[in-house]
Amino acid sequence: MDAEEAPPRVSESDFGARKRTIERGVPLAFRVVAVQGVLAVAFTMMFLLFSRAHALSSALAGAVMLVPNMYFAWRVAVDVPAGQETSAARRLVGGGVAKSLATIGLLIVVFAHFRPQPLAFFATMIVLQGVYWFAPLFDLDVRRNGG
Repeated sequence: MDAEEAPPRVSESDFGARKRTIERGVPLAFRVVAVQGVLAVAFTMMFLLFSRAHALSSALAGAVMLVPNMYFAWRVAVDVPAGQETSAARRLVGGGVAKSLATIGLLIVVFAHFRPQPLAFFATMIVLQGVYWFAPLFDLDVRRNGG
């Protein structure tokens, strides 16, 4: 094999640089939603050990939390052009209001049509809401740079 045909060598620092690029490339809001999605699936599987009704209730709680949060993450992740910070603040507040209204609407639909098991439903909701308490741990750039 010639030197020209040999595959490029990859050092450990290359992998670290790629990881940092990926971390910077995925906004914190999407990382929080991803963690919530994984936890929702885990809790649904755990409650499946009790009964199908508990698992369905947990899955419904996941949907009630994740659908509005995905919308909000999408709204927050839009880049703001320089000089338009005021419109970005309005968009952030509007996205928060829309997220709250969507959550309330989904709660009404779920309780009116599905009658979820309270333990599974609220346990899953509380855990998914608790992800926000640990969100700073997902923002690795802030921890690394001390700001």
